[in-house]
Amino acid sequence: MDMDLKDKIALVTGSGSGIGRAIALGLAGEGADIVVNDVNREKADGTAAEIATLGRRSLVIPASVAEEAEVRAMVDRIVQEWGGLDILVNNAGATSCLLIEDMEKAEWDRVLSVNLDGAFNCCQAVIPSMKQRGGGRIVNIISYSGARMTMLGGVHYTSSKAGIWGLTRQLSFELGHYQITVNGISPGNVITPMLKQDTTPERLEAMKKLYPLQDMPTPEDVADAAVFLASSKARMITGINLEVDGGITVPIAIGVDWETYTRVKKETAARRKKERK
Repeated sequence: MDMDLKDKIALVTGSGSGIGRAIALGLAGEGADIVVNDVNREKADGTAAEIATLGRRSLVIPASVAEEAEVRAMVDRIVQEWGGLDILVNNAGATSCLLIEDMEKAEWDRVLSVNLDGAFNCCQAVIPSMKQRGGGRIVNIISYSGARMTMLGGVHYTSSKAGIWGLTRQLSFELGHYQITVNGISPGNVITPMLKQDTTPERLEAMKKLYPLQDMPTPEDVADAAVFLASSKARMITGINLEVDGGITVPIAIGVDWETYTRVKKETAARRKKERK
């Protein structure tokens, strides 16, 4: 199916690795030129090199989405060098596995500033260009935790993702008049480097058994959904939260008791602390 993305200009935040990288490559594979944003320049350059092999242009901008001034400068540069923006994918994210009683306020602020403030900053910055070009696509990577909860993150992550879902709904109404669609994607626990770092191989295998499909989504599964929502095929779709989760949100319960939840949080936090030393 032709997604009609040839020569479209897309900004994908956090596209140095994981879901963001897969989305950037998916869009490039359909003919889009990609602005690769990531705070890690080395990883961003790696994604840009892969985009080049697909025959598309890339522009690497290592800005922090949590910083409004950096986001504004990034979008200004895109407009100056490439003429504007057609697609924004808010993918950049942060998390940590902590119980609220073990969480410092600074950690709450860090996660909220990247996940929620970052999405707000980017949405607000790209609107003038999209309006000038007669429309656009905004795709926000949310999480099933935005409507429920998470084993691998914490209250800061869940709260930020619930906020992005609210942002998505509200903006779909505000921006629809300008032919700008705003949609969300809620992956399940995607098998990314971040997930592998935050859990054990044994735990991953146990998690897969909780899914009706007996498997967990890959970054490419999420990318397929993002490419569709960014395309002309989705022109009449706005304000939705598409769950790409292997069916994990179908069961009433996630099959984890409070003791297991607490133990996993503390074990993960201890392992990450040890790795940082």
